[in-house]
Amino acid sequence: MFRRQIDNKGQGSAELILIIGGLIVVVLLVGSYISNITEKTQTNIENLLTTQREYLINKI
Repeated sequence: MFRRQIDNKGQGSAELILIIGGLIVVVLLVGSYISNITEKTQTNIENLLTTQREYLINKI
């Protein structure tokens, strides 16, 4: 006789929490990837500078 209304307010909040959680995971993964690339680049540049410095010292 009487229809009971279903409360959908919690579903919207749960979906928003899942979306924000997913975005945080994506940001952390991208940050880790960029950090790894930066570290490798820095190491390569340090090795190049060391090699060139030793070459110039030995040349003198």
